[in-house]
Amino acid sequence: MNRGDLATAAARIRAAWVPGRECRLRPRRARIYVLRVARLDAAGLIRPDRALAVAARAEVLAEEMEGARCPTSTET
Repeated sequence: MNRGDLATAAARIRAAWVPGRECRLRPRRARIYVLRVARLDAAGLIRPDRALAVAARAEVLAEEMEGARCPTSTET
C-alpha cells in the first residue's frame, strides 16, 4: 500500500457525496477518518495493512448512506 491509496480513498468519498441530495455527515466523517489514518501512516504509527483496511471500511460506510436524508434536514 502506498499513501496515494489513502488519498484516493478520501477523494472517492468526497466525490461520491451529492450536495443537496443526501446527508453529508457520514461521508464527511468517513473522509476525516481516512485523512487521520493517512497522517498516522505517514508518521509510522499504524501498520500499512491496517490503514488500508480502515480506509476501505470508511468507503463502505460512506456508500451505505448514499441517498440518505440528513437527520438535521428541515425538509418534509
